[in-house]
Amino acid sequence: MALAVQSTPPPTFAPTPTIFPPQQNSEIHTYSSYSKERSSDLAENHNGHWTVSLDVPIPDKMAYPTLTYLDYTVKYGIMKANEQGTSTIRTRIMLTKVPASSSNAKPTSVPNGNASQFSRNEWQCGRGPFRTRLIAVPTVCLSSIPAIKESLGTSQWNNYLDQQQLLPNVRIIDHSRLYLDLYVAENPSPLVLRSLVINVSATWVEDLQGKALHDEVEVAEMRIASAEKRIAEEKQTRLQAESKSAQAILAKESAKKGEEAAKKKSKDDQLAKKRADDEATADRDAKKRAEDLAEARKTKAA
Repeated sequence: MALAVQSTPPPTFAPTPTIFPPQQNSEIHTYSSYSKERSSDLAENHNGHWTVSLDVPIPDKMAYPTLTYLDYTVKYGIMKANEQGTSTIRTRIMLTKVPASSSNAKPTSVPNGNASQFSRNEWQCGRGPFRTRLIAVPTVCLSSIPAIKESLGTSQWNNYLDQQQLLPNVRIIDHSRLYLDLYVAENPSPLVLRSLVINVSATWVEDLQGKALHDEVEVAEMRIASAEKRIAEEKQTRLQAESKSAQAILAKESAKKGEEAAKKKSKDDQLAKKRADDEATADRDAKKRAEDLAEARKTKAA
């Protein structure tokens, strides 16, 4: 006897499609660049040690921005007149806390970078050309790329190219500064041209949980401020009412004193009038007696 077996088709799995554009895009991209072509004043030629620092903006409208991606390109070219040489280069991506004295200052982009000279005694930590300056504020190095470039004495441009892509995943919780630091150490030469181009881009994502907590804290602070304002207004209203009540009591007491003074004055006026009336009556009586006496004398004489 043959048995019929019914097979069930295997289930099919359809991948969940990606929605574009996203319903909520919390990414922000910031950029910074530096460019100087065929320049003889990029660094002092008698000093072969120099550095360029380029700030990368950190979004100030985000609550706890998280640096998820950063890429940079450094293109450095040098041309020496019939002279060979070696350039030691280091590119660092640094993140440092802004000191409390300048915490109100927002980190901003420097369009043309910030080139500066330094001497060897300014570098105090480590050995060789990659010694690091001591920094008193919290600092983290996200990337450090060393390189050595050979320059041929052919009166032609010798170029160095550094391109990096980083996934740091660093959340910023306080006023901070993000910057690229390029350090170059090379033999000084009186006749040299330099060319430097730096481009940096960063991608930031808002911490939604941190934002929700931040919003809750702001709402709580607003409620506290509103309650304190209401309490202050109620206190001011109470003080004004108490002041008005005290003024009313003083006015009532003053009116009572004025009424008593008026009564006293009226009584004194009445007494004075009575005395005046009595004196007038006494004068009339005296005058009448004098007239009667004079009349009596006239009659007796007749």
